[in-house]
Amino acid sequence: MSGFTSQALEKKLIDLNNSQQSIQTLSLWLIHHRKHHKTIVQTWFAELKKAKPARRLTFMYLANDIIQNSRKKGPEFSKEFGGVLKTSFESVAKDSDDKTLAALERILSIWETRGIYDGNDINSFKASLILRKSQQPVKEVNNSSKANDVNAKQSDHKEKDAKQRLDHNNKKDVQKGPKETKQTSDKKESKKRSLENSKDSNPSKKRSTVELKNSLSPHKPKVVKFVESIEKKATTPAVVSSGPAVDAEALIKALQELENSASADAGVRQKIASLPTEVFDATLLDKIRDKGAAERLTKLVDEARSLLADYNTRLSRELDDRKQISQLLKNYTQNQRHALSVAEQKLNEYKEKLRKVVHVRNELKSHLQNLPDLSRLPSVTGLAPLPSACDLFNVARIGGNSAGSVSSSVSPNESNASPIDYGTPGSNTS
Repeated sequence: MSGFTSQALEKKLIDLNNSQQSIQTLSLWLIHHRKHHKTIVQTWFAELKKAKPARRLTFMYLANDIIQNSRKKGPEFSKEFGGVLKTSFESVAKDSDDKTLAALERILSIWETRGIYDGNDINSFKASLILRKSQQPVKEVNNSSKANDVNAKQSDHKEKDAKQRLDHNNKKDVQKGPKETKQTSDKKESKKRSLENSKDSNPSKKRSTVELKNSLSPHKPKVVKFVESIEKKATTPAVVSSGPAVDAEALIKALQELENSASADAGVRQKIASLPTEVFDATLLDKIRDKGAAERLTKLVDEARSLLADYNTRLSRELDDRKQISQLLKNYTQNQRHALSVAEQKLNEYKEKLRKVVHVRNELKSHLQNLPDLSRLPSVTGLAPLPSACDLFNVARIGGNSAGSVSSSVSPNESNASPIDYGTPGSNTS
């Protein structure tokens, strides 16, 4: 790399444009000469104040690239830039539009997320942007109110002129004969219709008052809207039912096709990145000196426009495809969650059945353990065999016969004994 001088830095800052290649090249050169960080920041700040409002955002992009890429090698640039960034943000936001303010907010959000500066510094940087935003709507309201007043006055004059012409024609109709009266009446009706249409088509008064009310109405901050949206999502009940069925193979195929999408087309992206600086840097228009240079630049711009238009069309199609695939993924995820819940329910059912089976098995095992051990019973060898069924019936007959003989041996007197013989109560003696 070439040696560092303040004059060389001034020249490079003058030639700086908002292309990524130009910003990164100068950023690497300055990080290489980081031992001159004080001179670099002072020169950068001086050239920032001299630059046109349209080029100041490019200087902020350069500072952002230097601060983020130099953190690994040392904190010199972040500390040195920290002393002039507040004034720099105020200078850039002073004469900037909404697009520039959004870009500055993006830089601050990146710094806050990555912890490049602490919260107090970020808040001080944001204060200048908030002040600029608070001043901008007042100017817009004043300009819109002035324009609306002018439109209202013009509409009033038009209505007065139309009424005067209508009254003048009415006077003429009274003086003319009956034949012309019909024609003039038709003209009057057409003029009335045109007058009413003009009132309807030019509602400047109503629109001006509505716009003025809308511009003066208090708007909710973005943070409040974001918090409200989060709370609304938190209170929304989750989807329990599964979505439409999604084929896994079709989903995989769609995801594979995204690899050949426009955003992954390195060739076209390289062509866009290698476009000449004259195509997108409006400040170089002052260097055109003749018609031939203007025609060549026009041709380059047309080619770049066609290239970008085709690429933007492809990107829009890719965006639509990604939205559809996102919906498919959402439905597929819902289906898988539903299937998972069903599988978990079945798993719990089978676990309960398994628990019951294990319980029955343990009871059966305990019952088997409580049974007597047959091996410990005494030996039955040498004993008489058990009687058969016939022997059991014969024994029953013998028992019955012996019982009958015993009953017959009892005396008749004893069989006819009365209660008096036993001295039972209630018996009377003669």
